[in-house]
Amino acid sequence: MAQRRKGESDKFCVAPLRLCVILFCVALISLSLAACEGGLQPGDVEQGKALFNTPISSQRGPLPTCAKCHAVVEGQKSETGLGTNFHDIGTRAAKEVPGQSAEDYLRTSIVDPDAHLAGGFQDGLMSRDYKKLITAQQIEDLVAYMLTLQ
Repeated sequence: MAQRRKGESDKFCVAPLRLCVILFCVALISLSLAACEGGLQPGDVEQGKALFNTPISSQRGPLPTCAKCHAVVEGQKSETGLGTNFHDIGTRAAKEVPGQSAEDYLRTSIVDPDAHLAGGFQDGLMSRDYKKLITAQQIEDLVAYMLTLQ
C-alpha cells in the first residue's frame, strides 16, 4: 500500500468540495437566467391594445395594424376582411391546438402566422415581418390583450 504524503488527504477532500461548489454556482446561475427569460415582464393589456391598433414601421413602409385585418367585435368584418374575427380569440386560442396553451398558440401565430391557419385562410396573407419588427415584450403585450377578447 502506498503511503500518503503529509497533507495529501486534505488535497483529495478539498478538490471534490471545490468541484461541488463550482457546479452548484453554475446550476444556480443557469436557473436564474432561465427564470428571467431575457427580462420579459408579463404582458401589458393596454400596451397590447395600443400596439394592436398601431401601424408597425418597416423599411418598406408601415405594415398594417392588426385591427386592419382582424375585427374584435362579434359579427363585424375588418377593414380588409382578410383575417379572422378576434372577438373571442382569448377563448378559441386555448382550443385550436391540442396540448398547446392559448398564450403559446397566440405567440406562434404572431411570429409564424402560417403555422396554424384558422378559418380556412390561405398561407402568406399575414406578413412574416412582424417577428422582426416587434420585440419579445411587445409580443407578450399583444398576447395579453388578445387573451382579454372573450
